[in-house]
Amino acid sequence: MKITTFTVDKYKDCPIYYRNFKNVFEYLTIINGQLYTTHLSLKPHWVTKILYILKVEKIQYSRQHIDLMLKQLRRLAETTIDVVLDESNKGNSQ
Repeated sequence: MKITTFTVDKYKDCPIYYRNFKNVFEYLTIINGQLYTTHLSLKPHWVTKILYILKVEKIQYSRQHIDLMLKQLRRLAETTIDVVLDESNKGNSQ
């Protein structure tokens, strides 16, 4: 199985890692020493898939689809980080 990794992001001092394997796009982030992850599935467009099978294209997804998936994963990661850090701060103030 081929796993593609993308550039690491950072949000509120938490690293965000992105990867793709098969039809799955996933982010992983570490918040206060704990690992959090979410994944989304995306089937490639049938034209791109055929071109990939015929080895005309090197990847199954267009650059636009990849960019959209990475933006969505970034939003999900930011939301996770905000919620976990907010809950952590509430727990420390009590």
